[in-house]
Amino acid sequence: MRRYETTFIVTPVLSDGEIKQAAESYISHIKKAGAEIVHVDQMGLKQLAYPIKKRNSGVYYSVEYSAENGEMIDGLELAFRRDERIMRFLTIKLDKFGIKYNEDKRSGIIGKRKKEREDARAKIAAEAQAELEVKKEANKAAAKKKKADALAAIEAANPTVAEEEAPDVEAAPEAVVEAAAPAVEAVVEASPEAVVEEAAPVVETPAVIEEVIETVDNAPVDIAGEITLDDDILGDLNADS
Repeated sequence: MRRYETTFIVTPVLSDGEIKQAAESYISHIKKAGAEIVHVDQMGLKQLAYPIKKRNSGVYYSVEYSAENGEMIDGLELAFRRDERIMRFLTIKLDKFGIKYNEDKRSGIIGKRKKEREDARAKIAAEAQAELEVKKEANKAAAKKKKADALAAIEAANPTVAEEEAPDVEAAPEAVVEAAAPAVEAVVEASPEAVVEEAAPVVETPAVIEEVIETVDNAPVDIAGEITLDDDILGDLNADS
């Protein structure tokens, strides 16, 4: 007996019942052709390597069966080509290594080591992530403490003035004005002339100038003696008169 494996892809636009019905129809076709079904693998919906009939995914089925020869494969593939529900199909003949691989895969030997490696990688990644989170939290706490220490040092170097020591001008502006008003009034009432003299100082007249002014004021002025007229000017004046 020869061992064959047929893999086909059903379009995903069908309902679950229609997909299952299409797969069972081809399994029945293989049985009717005289082959013996070894294993049916329902792989489910998978992503395609490239779009097929404008679809990016498909429902995979793989059927392993035994037959005396491959004459029935031509009729099976002809049915696949005529069926619009089938996107792709492939039939291969299994050698002893392929048969052994499928048997080990079904028994869990093939995927066991792979799963162990994947679990070990996942565990290492989880531990690394947890350690990273711990370091992040420690760094945040250290940064927060450093900031608090810096603020405390600044406050210690520059202490703030207590509110009771600073005058509250906004709270009682009238009180501040009333406190300053008596001092100003006392200065003005005490010496108003001093304030005026300080603002406009008196300019004293020199003694020599005072003597000249007194002499001029007391001495009579002789206009006839002070003015001397020329004889020609007098003659002109007499002729005119």
